[in-house]
This record gives sequence, structure tokens and C-alpha cells, in this order.
Amino acid sequence: MTPAEAQKRIVQLRAEVARHDERYYRQARPEISDFEYDLLKQQLAGLEAEFPQFASTDSPTLRLGDDRAQGFREVAHRQKMLSLDNTYNEAEVRAFHTRLVKLLGRDDLRYTVEPKIDGLAVSLTYEGGRFVRAVTRGKGDKGDDVTANVRTIASIPGELKGGPDVPVPDVVEIRGEIYLTAAEFERINAERASAGEELFANPRNTAAGTIKQLDPAEVAKRKLSIVLYSLGHCEPPVVTTQAALHAHLQVWGFPGVERIWHAGGIDEAWAAIGELDQERRSFAYGTDGAVVKLDDMALQREAGATDKAPRWAIAYKFKPDTARTRLRAITIQVGKTGILSPVAELEPVFLAGSTIARATLHNEEEIRRKDIRIGDLVEIEKAGEVIPAVLRSFPEERPAGAAEFDLPAAVGHQCPVCGGRIAKVEVADEEAQGVAWKCQNYDCSAQRAGRLGFFCSRRGLAIDGVGGVVAAKLVELGHVQDPPDLYDVALETLAALNLGTVEEPRVFGEKNATKVVAAREAARALPLEKWLYALSVPDVGESTARELGRRHRSFADLVDSALLSAVLHKARLVAERELQAPNSRKNPPKSDEDKARRKELCTRLDAEIAALDAGPLAGVPSDIGPAVAASVEEFFASKPGRRLLARLKQLGIDPPGTVIAAGVFTGKTFVLTGTLPTMTRDEAAAKIEAAGGRVSGSVSKKTSYVLAGAEAGSKLEKAQTLGVTVIDEAELLKLLAGD
Repeated sequence: MTPAEAQKRIVQLRAEVARHDERYYRQARPEISDFEYDLLKQQLAGLEAEFPQFASTDSPTLRLGDDRAQGFREVAHRQKMLSLDNTYNEAEVRAFHTRLVKLLGRDDLRYTVEPKIDGLAVSLTYEGGRFVRAVTRGKGDKGDDVTANVRTIASIPGELKGGPDVPVPDVVEIRGEIYLTAAEFERINAERASAGEELFANPRNTAAGTIKQLDPAEVAKRKLSIVLYSLGHCEPPVVTTQAALHAHLQVWGFPGVERIWHAGGIDEAWAAIGELDQERRSFAYGTDGAVVKLDDMALQREAGATDKAPRWAIAYKFKPDTARTRLRAITIQVGKTGILSPVAELEPVFLAGSTIARATLHNEEEIRRKDIRIGDLVEIEKAGEVIPAVLRSFPEERPAGAAEFDLPAAVGHQCPVCGGRIAKVEVADEEAQGVAWKCQNYDCSAQRAGRLGFFCSRRGLAIDGVGGVVAAKLVELGHVQDPPDLYDVALETLAALNLGTVEEPRVFGEKNATKVVAAREAARALPLEKWLYALSVPDVGESTARELGRRHRSFADLVDSALLSAVLHKARLVAERELQAPNSRKNPPKSDEDKARRKELCTRLDAEIAALDAGPLAGVPSDIGPAVAASVEEFFASKPGRRLLARLKQLGIDPPGTVIAAGVFTGKTFVLTGTLPTMTRDEAAAKIEAAGGRVSGSVSKKTSYVLAGAEAGSKLEKAQTLGVTVIDEAELLKLLAGD
């Protein structure tokens, strides 16, 4: 691989890992298994080591994931809450021991081996023995305050119990994992199935999504559980070993892990990992590995930590559960954006606690790359309880007549739902990545149902109760064409909705219908950005919707957007500038006279582009680029877009934008890092935005200021490298005052 190829691949991998981080930590909706994700990060780390000239302190290989969500107060951890380095390899577990022997200068190291719980990490703080706070990991130094939600977990003691030789610390942070038992997960999904709602994918994501709900009463309906196993800040220190900590946790009244192993040396630790692998399926919580920890806490402190993980612990992750079965057929599902997704129909096989009859095949290119054919024996994986996926086929055992899959031929070159035209397109959205086939009929019933389900989802307008089954039935019966039509469906009609069959009816019910009516009315008050995203406007993701909502006062303002016109005008000028450049290789000048004319033209074009950047496009983020501008303009000029706007007007729905008035920071972009002396970062961000500025999460050459507080991290280093102006809180206040 050449350096240029390596740089391109590194950029691709960083973007891909960042996208998966967003789906896992913030959305609790991963689309790949932990194993596949870890392989991506290993590939990235390997390239960064081989080509250090492309290393970055902001690389996902060097920083923690970030689970913070909107609506929660940020709280600093007294002691940073780190992640764990992990491996699937015995040799790397032994290399971990070798590094510690060298670092500590001794080989008589003792370890504990504990289950690695597949849940949501949380830190509980007790002051004077009383429970006062629960905070998620966040980004390590700060997390979300989820105290009200965590108080709904019955097994958490409100007050610590002491005992002989087990004192209660004045202040202590106790770390653990929130999870759902398999039985509770099944109960929740059974309730959702009876209400016609979309089923949750797995217990881990359901627990993570539950703890980030804003209403504790809703959280209490799902019986979350917790297990505690680690220590953060403790004043005064009361334990000296990891083994003693587990004994203390039991006396204090916490639910702990079923079993820990005590190991003298790495050989015993490796044997314990094998025993844990045999026992773990009987545990109440899901486990995906074993954690090997140095037992002596004094040695833990001596070993220290990186910015991301302690050097004194490592997680050995068990290989994902797999099984072999026969691929009977490939069927096609149509999503809310019209993407045709192939699904493997399998001979049922028992795997990881459930019977699997279907699995994802991602897209047609993936099927060809893996050489998967109908009739093949295939290996499927169910890692971390995510949707099963087909890993590979076994060509050496292929039966005669096993057929290659041709998606357009399989569907007769038309949408399998509506019969509309299909076309091959480049996509990068929630449904697919890369090249995919797409139904071109916006009014396809599958797309209508998908859009309605998304419109009502928590990421949309949070109209609980209208999941995939209910949405499909409302569309099928003609009650809903576009999502806003839901407002015209009477309570009586909703209540009488039959989600089953004539022979076996399953009525939606008045209770569920009443909840939907209340939730849809509450959604009227949501801002433009939420509606714009919920309506599935093409190419408009959450961050883009937020930026458009900040720059437009209403849908009418967006339809006649001067900003979008300016974005497209600049794109045309830039294209013309590239075409007419005097040194253009694609379109070289024909003469010296032509070259001189081009120089003069490019000077004028540069001036026009600069005027746009300083004027209507000042401070406009890259989220609002020419592709987005063109897509939004085209959609609202189209027949479906005009129909949607007309329905909103008929319903009296006119969501307001969150337009920020011009101020001293108009056109300026800020990045915040570290802990400020008198205000939180959220408070500082609010002041910046109120003055017309924009707050970004990453530093680039276009960043105007980096606001740095105590313990600022890699963002400060990057700002200094790029020459970006760094200010502190006092300087920010001066700038706000116009000084």
C-alpha cells in the first residue's frame, strides 16, 4: 500500500468507525457486531502504526466513545472513567502480562478474572454513605446525569451498609453495568408485539436506550438490573485489592458478579478464562468476554493508564457464536427510503439462545464478494445479540445447481412491493452503505409505512405506539398516505385497528390509541429541526436538520431559502473556477490570450466566492453542502414535497425554527474542551450560540476559537498544531462584552 492509498484508507476507516460509534454509543442502534467493529479499529490502528505521518490525536483508536445525549446535565467524574483494551487472541493476553512484568519489575503478579458484562457502563456516587448521583461514562471525564432513571433500579441501595472490617467511605464512586435480563427483554418485546410496535433488537441496546429516556416513569416500566464490579474515586481508601473490593461490595449491599477467579500468574488466568466461557451462559446478564485485572491496587496505580484504558487490565472477548445452516432463498425488503435490502431465508438453526431463520445479507455487492449462492451451506453469526448476519459460504460443499443471486432479475427489474421502477444508486444512509438498488416510486406502500414508522419513532417525533406493524396497517387500510395524515386518524379508528387477521383478530385498543393521540398533539410543539428530520427529507440527517433549523424560521422560509440558493450558487462558481483555471489540465488554455482572459475571469470568480463566504455563507457548516441544498430544494419543489407542505398547512402545523440572531460571534465557530472555572460547557455553548456563533465537536483549520479549560485534551493539542486561537473563559466573557 502506497502512502497515498494508506492515507485514503485511514480517512475512510476513521469516518466509518465514527459512524458506528454514533450508532452504538448515542443511538444504541448498532448495525454491525462488536467483532466486526473491533476488526475495523484494528485495521485502522495497524495503518496508523505503519504510516505514522498520518497519525492524529483525534483518532478513534486513541479516544473513548461518547454516550452523552441531549436533555441530560453533564457531570464530571471525580476519577476518569476509562474503557478497556480488548483482544480476541491468547497471545495478546500473554503479551499483556509480559508488559506488566517489565513495567513493574516483578513476575509474581496475581490477577482476578471477571465476566465482561454486555450492558451500559455507569458510575454511582455515594456521599456519607448515601446514594447521591448516577452518571454514564460519557466521554470519560464527564458523563450524563441519569440519577432519576437509575433510582428506578430496585437493587441499588439508597444507603451503604457497613460491617466488621468493612467501613463506609466518606465519598466513593462505584462503577458497574446496567442491563436487562433475558426474561425482562422478552416480556417487553411481547408487550410491543401485542401493541403492534417494532420489536427491540437486543437487551444491551434496549437497556442503553431506556436509561437515556427523559421520563423516569417510563424507565420504571422496564425493570432494569445492575451489577457493580469496579472502583473510581474513594475517600478515604478502604480496599487494597480487587478481590477485597468484591467482598466489600457484597457487604455494602450491591449486586455483584456471579463469580470471580483468583489467578497466580497468566497461566492460571488463561485457564480461568476458559472456565468462564463454559459457565457464562447461565448468568443473569449477557457476557461477551472476560476481564483480567491486576489484583493489587497499589500495583494498579503504579502501572497507570493511557488516555483511553488502564494498563493493568485487559478484556479477552469471546469469539462470536456462529452456526452452519442452509440458505433456502433470498427475499427482498424495501425500506423507508426505497432501498432494496436482501434477506437470507435459512433452514432454522438454534444459536445463542434462540432459533434463527433469517439473517441480513447487507447488499448485492456483499453477496457477490462473499460468493454466497442460493442453496449454499452458510455460516451465520449472532454476536452481541445483534441481527444475525451471514458471514460466508462453503464453495467446496456447494450442491449442484446452487444459483448465483441477481437482485434485479430476482424482482423482475421492478420493486417487489409496488411494481415501480428500480435504479442502482450510491447511498450512505441508515439503510445501506455503498451501491444499492432503490425503488424510485416515492408513494410505494413499503416506503410510506417505513416513513410513518420513522416519523413516530423516538428519533423522530416520539409518538410511541406506532411501530412497524401499526404503521404498515394504517398505510394498508388507506388511513395514511403521508406521515402527517396520522393527525386525521380518529381515536375510534385507531382503537379498532386490527393488527391480526379476520380469523385471529388483535385489536390495537383504546388505551394504546389514547397514548398515540396525546403524543401526536404534544409533537405539534416540537421545533422545525425535529419535524424536518422526522419527515425523512432526502439527504437530511439529524445534524443537518439541526443546522437547517437554526437558520430558517419555518418550512416556508426553508422552501424559499436564500441560504440554500447561496450554497448552490457558490458550487456553480467553484465548478466554473475549476473549469476556467489558467493551469487546468482537463481544459488547458488554447493560447496566451485565452490564458490571460482566464486569469481575469478567475479573479472575479474568487471575489464572488469570497463575498459569499463572508456574507450569506459565513459560519455555515459543511453539513449544508451543495448536495444537501439541491436535495432539499428538489424535494420541496416535487409533487410529494408540495403535497406534504399542503397537509401541514391544512393541519395548522407550522413548527418554528430556532434561528439565532446575529451577534458578536456571527460567522465564528467554537470548539470547547476541558473544565471551565465558573460555568459548564453547555452554559458556555448557549452563550456562544446566543451571540450568533456555532459550537462544533472537532477542531479544523476553519475553527475560529478553541475555548479551553482545565484538563483540556487532544482538541487543545490539535488547535495548537493548526494555529487556531485558544482562549479561556475570561477571554470568552470579554469577547461577549465586545471587548
